[in-house]
Amino acid sequence: MVVTADLTVDLLTPEAVADPYATFGRLREQAPTVWSETHKAWVVTRYDGVRRGFTDAVRLSSDRLTPYWRRLTPERADKLGTTFELLRGWMVFHDAPMHAALRDPVRKAFTPRQLDRLRPKIETIAEELLDGMAERGEGDFKAEVAFPLPALVIAELMGVEGSARDQFKNWSAKLAAIVFGESDHPERDERAAEGAAEFVEYFSWLIRRRREQPGDDLVSALLAAIGDPAMAGGVADGSAVDGAGPLTDLRLIGACTLMLFAGHETTTNLLSNAALTLVRHPEQARLLLENPGLTDLAVEELLRFDGPVKIMVRAVREDHERDGVRMSEGETVYLAVAGAQRDPGAWDRPDELLLDRPADRTRPGMAFGQGAHFCLGAALARLEARIAIPAALRRFPKMRLLTDDVRWEAQILGRTMIEMPVAVHG
Repeated sequence: MVVTADLTVDLLTPEAVADPYATFGRLREQAPTVWSETHKAWVVTRYDGVRRGFTDAVRLSSDRLTPYWRRLTPERADKLGTTFELLRGWMVFHDAPMHAALRDPVRKAFTPRQLDRLRPKIETIAEELLDGMAERGEGDFKAEVAFPLPALVIAELMGVEGSARDQFKNWSAKLAAIVFGESDHPERDERAAEGAAEFVEYFSWLIRRRREQPGDDLVSALLAAIGDPAMAGGVADGSAVDGAGPLTDLRLIGACTLMLFAGHETTTNLLSNAALTLVRHPEQARLLLENPGLTDLAVEELLRFDGPVKIMVRAVREDHERDGVRMSEGETVYLAVAGAQRDPGAWDRPDELLLDRPADRTRPGMAFGQGAHFCLGAALARLEARIAIPAALRRFPKMRLLTDDVRWEAQILGRTMIEMPVAVHG
């Protein structure tokens, strides 16, 4: 049975932003899928429903850019034209065959060898950032550790140098209004357009440089993977990739932007949310500190308990029935990852943090999606977490919050802390 009457579904109330799990729990008890008049979207909250949603590429589409673009006024379309063309280079906004055309080169570039060579660098970066906090005795863990670590790692992986690394947050923040939720505010449109222009300018330069001087980095590997003739001394002709249309330079820049944006923003949330969770559960933090062999299981549990993503979006491709409701072509579907991760129908004691929770291959976590769109950066994010989280515990076993009011960004999709002020010496 589906209940929609007298049920207010607003995921941006202060209560829902602060504790989305209670909100999703309330919805989950009502029905597997509910309609939100506030967001004009179906909200799927149970594990099985979310998992089916991820793997149903026939009836659900990942392309939420096209319907968004069609709703723009001519004025907004003109202002955001470059922004949308850039985002069309993001595989996450495409279905087959374009999704495969954009994903395959990145998959070939994102090799285990690339990640293996990063481990010593990640360890060094983590220790240096923790050294800085140790010297000061207190600070914002998110700003001083969780943010810079993945930014520096993805910059290293992509061969980004110098001051451009310092611009990542600014550029990403300007795109966030489009990526994390629609906005018709003129100021935000302007910022998104500025961010897109800055990404295009920088990555156009970087791609030209890698064509002339290939290196041991992801951008060079990406160019080689798409068979860019310039990498072999020829001239790029914009030929089609896997029959899905040309991978134009702007879409190539979009692919680079996605690697930078996703490899940075999501991992920052993972690290900061994990640190907050451990500070709030000292007995579990002590368990991990005394049993480092639990690290892999612990990271999976931290992803489940309070991961970096609340919702992933799909669009209805064709009319069909799902979980007892009738969905119509063009409607929006919110796959509530955060709801699925706390579903008592899938997890024993779902609202408890158990860092030694046994792995269950039949019930994979949802933090990085499932199916064809499973996040290519999952292995890198896990590697950074497996290094940084135990390192922080070893250095700061008595780390404590300096506020009782942890604040969160009012976002539908991301679980993003604003700041995490802490003292690190007990």
